Amino acid sequence: MGSGKGNFCSIIEAFQMAERITGRLMKSRYVDENRIGDHICYYNDLLNIRLHYPAWNITRALDSIFRELVISWTERLAKQSGL
Repeated sequence: MGSGKGNFCSIIEAFQMAERITGRLMKSRYVDENRIGDHICYYNDLLNIRLHYPAWNITRALDSIFRELVISWTERLAKQSGL
């Protein structure tokens, strides 16, 4: 998730970040076997976008985005339940 070498995480790291922010355990199952076609490690090289948009840069870290998502879902679920 994320983009570029300095602002990415694996799905396992994303689950851990979500657990830290929410205080709730994520339901998951780890299988110690690579899926066919999966990359061992993959992140985007941002050189091309910076060539086309030299003023562009990453402005928000993944942990900030995760926090915003948690706040948004918490508010949405509270509205649905009438709280």
